[in-house]
Amino acid sequence: MAVRFVRRRAGDRLGCINVQPRQLRLPIYGTHQRKPDSREASTVMDTMSWLRVLGPALMGFIAWHGLFWAIPLSILMPCFAASHRTRFGAAAASFGYYAAASYPVVAVAREYWPSIGARTFGLWLIAAVLLSMPWAICWTGRSALRPWTTTGAMILSVLPPLCIVGWASPLVSAGVLFPKAGWLGVIATLAVPGLLLARRTRVAAVLAAGMAALFLNAHARPISPPKTWEAEMTHIHRARVANDLEEFSIEDHLQRVAVSSKRSVLVFPEGSVRRWTDATDAFWTAALGGSHKILVIGAVQPIDGSANYNNSVVILRDLERDTVHQRIPVPGGMWNPLVPKSFALNLFNPGIAHIGGERAAILICYEQLLAWPMLRSAVESPTQLIAISNEVWTAGTVVPAVQHACARAWARLFGLPLISATNS
Repeated sequence: MAVRFVRRRAGDRLGCINVQPRQLRLPIYGTHQRKPDSREASTVMDTMSWLRVLGPALMGFIAWHGLFWAIPLSILMPCFAASHRTRFGAAAASFGYYAAASYPVVAVAREYWPSIGARTFGLWLIAAVLLSMPWAICWTGRSALRPWTTTGAMILSVLPPLCIVGWASPLVSAGVLFPKAGWLGVIATLAVPGLLLARRTRVAAVLAAGMAALFLNAHARPISPPKTWEAEMTHIHRARVANDLEEFSIEDHLQRVAVSSKRSVLVFPEGSVRRWTDATDAFWTAALGGSHKILVIGAVQPIDGSANYNNSVVILRDLERDTVHQRIPVPGGMWNPLVPKSFALNLFNPGIAHIGGERAAILICYEQLLAWPMLRSAVESPTQLIAISNEVWTAGTVVPAVQHACARAWARLFGLPLISATNS
């Protein structure tokens, strides 16, 4: 026991001896203090890490399930990936997002490409891994740099070569949040995740983006296409093996629809004509008979001097022809550089055609899910958006709904009338 004499100030009633046990710590006010258990802290951090991986996966599933207003959930994925404590965590979070968003592709690939079998799962996983690479490469442990590296990862995921599988891009959110904002909407969408990561700008970013989105959506009105335009919905179900009699019957029916229509510009879906050749051109020219109509027809075009094809849109007028080729066919199923016959990849081709006094941006089926084809066309200042597709291979999945939602978002973002023609 240690004995210590304490001198009291004047006015104290008693002088006393303070006796304290050495190295004896008593609880204060009846509470018991204990050291934190490192094992419990580790368990909490592990749980948080799993939530940071499962959270983006859930966002990917909800945002890309065909609900238009759910697409902006995707803008939170960059925040989850960038805020991970490790590079592997950032890669895992982004992988979960892209894998969940693109899972319906497995069912579509099995239907379109039945010979591949179980390898569709491998292609699906490879695509998710490729899209997660920018988030792993751009990850940084320095919080001050994260807003910049996050923007860089978003840009890398939509540029060549990753643009070939660049579906589920958070940039599509721009059309939902910032209608008619155009390139300013794209820039704002690139900036928002980075601003949300920084504590100093987080509240300001939420307020600014929220107010801008509310104002722009309150004043957004659907833009009707010109009254002289008409999109045709078809129900063509071809056999896998070409049949000349069947093709003649299909094209004859389409021609009768074109001749009987009172509109001057008619848009037909992807693949309305199985193969466009000189003989096909003469057949359609004779059917029009100087009607001065303009037909926009989805067709497959053989490439001269090659075994490959283009998935194209043929613009048929009385005295002239024009074509716009699909820039990114479906990888694996349509574009496959490992096989002798494949659809061509035209990444840097223009996506604009002059049709009926309009500068029409054209998105062919799979391109509607991607950011690169629309952004490439938007550089050329379009006044109309044409979206054509063949939904026979995607029936029974959410892919058609996602395609329509994406096409609508792109049209809203750049303030364009939307003409959508589908074969189902």
